[in-house]
Amino acid sequence: MQHRLTMATLLAAAVPAIALAANQHPADSARAHPASSAHSNAMTGAAGAARIEACSNAAAIMLDTLEKGDAKGATSDFDATMKANLGADKLTAVWEHVESQMGKLQTLGMPQNMLYRGRVIITRSLHFEKGDLDAQVACDGDGKIAGFFLRRGAASPASAPASSD
Repeated sequence: MQHRLTMATLLAAAVPAIALAANQHPADSARAHPASSAHSNAMTGAAGAARIEACSNAAAIMLDTLEKGDAKGATSDFDATMKANLGADKLTAVWEHVESQMGKLQTLGMPQNMLYRGRVIITRSLHFEKGDLDAQVACDGDGKIAGFFLRRGAASPASAPASSD
């Protein structure tokens, strides 16, 4: 009991000393209520959500039309730079090469999204007959596709450990 009383006394003495040592009253560091910035954040969040939805839709349309062999339709939401560098003919060649290596596309995974440096990025797993790829679609502020990348998926046979059978 004596030990607890001593600890309580030391703490009671230390707390005012810490406050005085900092030479600051709690009211000195008070900040304005965050309500005004909360509204701004909510509006930014709503705008970000709309951009994510638009990019997710553009990515889904692109992948669906590409799977059907319609590269012209797949490039319909490309921005000017993408159209200049990866037009329908080049995209057809890329997709045919992917299918020659991976087989036909079987299913699409659920989209994952993020905002990075002002761009929305949608990542979807593409499950082919012979393995998996991840497709990344980046959209600009206007919802146009500004980037398209394919890379080996995490579950792809080329990156999976060898079986011990």
